[in-house]
Amino acid sequence: MLLRLGVALLLFVATVGTAGAGELTGREIEAELVGRQIMWWQADGWQNGTLTLGPRGVADITIAGPGARSHDEGTWELRDGSLCTTWRMLRAQEKCYRLTRDDNGRFLTSGGNVFEIQEAGV
Repeated sequence: MLLRLGVALLLFVATVGTAGAGELTGREIEAELVGRQIMWWQADGWQNGTLTLGPRGVADITIAGPGARSHDEGTWELRDGSLCTTWRMLRAQEKCYRLTRDDNGRFLTSGGNVFEIQEAGV
């Protein structure tokens, strides 16, 4: 009984201690992603493409998926620690995402996408 209680307490402390761990701030998002070529894909593998968050809030995205390929331009901004985007054709309504970083250095969005920085020349 005490062993079970100890394990439950340890799991509770570990869960509370890591809640939100790795969540990026607005400043970190800007420093890590703005001006860089980002490869992105949906966690379920359905679509993928490239994303560029340019200076002054300009955004550019390509999307590839089964039988579809498109390109769009839009805007981005940081608000309350979230990355918010609006697209001309894909989605006129603004959508905001929180980002975390995984153990491989990839960025995971609260919307189910994975971002990876594409280094120059790669």
